[in-house]
Amino acid sequence: MKTRIWIIFLAAYLLLAGCRRAEIAPPAAPAPPLDTPAPEIRQDEEIPPVALERLTVEVAVAWEDADRMLAQLEELSRLLEDALAASGCTIEEPATVTIGTAGGITAQALQDGGVDAAFLPEGDFAEIEGGADMILACPDIGMVAAVSAAKPALDQAFQNCFAKALAETEAGQEFLAICYPGAVFTIAE
Repeated sequence: MKTRIWIIFLAAYLLLAGCRRAEIAPPAAPAPPLDTPAPEIRQDEEIPPVALERLTVEVAVAWEDADRMLAQLEELSRLLEDALAASGCTIEEPATVTIGTAGGITAQALQDGGVDAAFLPEGDFAEIEGGADMILACPDIGMVAAVSAAKPALDQAFQNCFAKALAETEAGQEFLAICYPGAVFTIAE
């Protein structure tokens, strides 16, 4: 009996020893201005057809909005597919929309090619210099939409198509309204 008690105490001690008090980092300095050149998108330019095998888009939101967004993932995927189709982009597999609550992790996934495109805070975007191309911006809420530079298929033609799909189609506007109610994204210049 005493052996069991000692084993339980030892397990509890080891468990508690592994838990450290999290250190709170000091507030980060303001993000430097975005130096990444935006893709050149002309309003009158016709977009060539684009075909992709698959597309994954991550949307960074505040922790409080995560539940609301998770309930709408299927609708967001449908709206994204409709917007892209209206802009001349076809995707073989259904588009995947994921939700993130940590902009830094979303930025790293974008830079590494773990996600094809992402909506994230502009400060986190600035941290991945050259790892992605900004296509949409909403300075009012400090968010940008960017496309990963890690995959050759996500070239200038795709970036133009993706930007116009979200900014200029009804389905794209609905997608943005669900993700960021009241925010107005414009094509980055």
